[in-house]
Amino acid sequence: MKLRFATLCTLLVATASLAQTAGLPRLAILRPDDPNVDTYTFGAAECADTLTLTWSNSLTTLSASCIQSPLKLWSTSGECLDSGPATGDTRYEDVPFLTLVGIKQGTFTVRISELPDFKTTALTDGGTNLPCGDPTPFTKTHKVCGVVNYALNSGLGCGTAQPQAAVPLKLVYDTLPPDPPTITDYAAQDKGMRMGFTVTSSDTAWVLLEVKGPADSDFRQLNEVAAENKEIKGTGLENNVPYLARLRARDGAGNVSLPSPELTVTPILTLGFWGYYKDAGGTEPGGCSVGAGLMPLLFAAFAFRRARKQVRSQSR
Repeated sequence: MKLRFATLCTLLVATASLAQTAGLPRLAILRPDDPNVDTYTFGAAECADTLTLTWSNSLTTLSASCIQSPLKLWSTSGECLDSGPATGDTRYEDVPFLTLVGIKQGTFTVRISELPDFKTTALTDGGTNLPCGDPTPFTKTHKVCGVVNYALNSGLGCGTAQPQAAVPLKLVYDTLPPDPPTITDYAAQDKGMRMGFTVTSSDTAWVLLEVKGPADSDFRQLNEVAAENKEIKGTGLENNVPYLARLRARDGAGNVSLPSPELTVTPILTLGFWGYYKDAGGTEPGGCSVGAGLMPLLFAAFAFRRARKQVRSQSR
């Protein structure tokens, strides 16, 4: 979700975000759309975006300060320093002290193209930064920082000033695709298939199932699940038709991996024991009430029919 908001919506969302974090006394830089996370991950399509961010203050110590320093805001490709922005960092408008301790929340905008490593490609050592949107896949992390100096009354006068740093927000540019998933097991099902998988890239958010049937010109996506599910199912296929199947991984920035090795899976109607029982004319709904004379015959027929299917399958 892109962080684009009209001014009124921004103020309303920012107020809601403050309410959600009111139980955590802190000074922080937040995402208005999700104040409970400390990272915004984006890709090349967002290089021209302007993000609306929120600063939030719920620290009572700042209200007791005997000096009135503004909150400094900036972005950096390095670490957030207690001393404030360094050379090459991008500065944003300071927040007046009375606003910081009185209103306790506010918004400001950050242009992706003006983040420190994106606003210039030349480095002091003669090297270059890759620009946002460069065709070469890469990742780059910036931090949006804040700090305010405050001092408490010691009883003998105003004490020594000390910095209060804000919890930063990480802006992660990511165009590197994750590694393909590994298929751990698979099974044919009635008009579908099931695959177990593992992922090795920590940023994998989704796993996609793609199939290609005899009538398909190319692979098509059949389903997708969250990576933590470790299993994916696909339905809507034809029984007794072989399909090529493979998996792909997708990260939070929308980057899609190369496909996993392909497998051939043929959906097949699977009745199971009670299916065979009903197919043979049984009327009981299931359980242990089946007549003793019928039970051995059903087990034998069930095993024989499964064995015949396996032999036919192996002979193809």
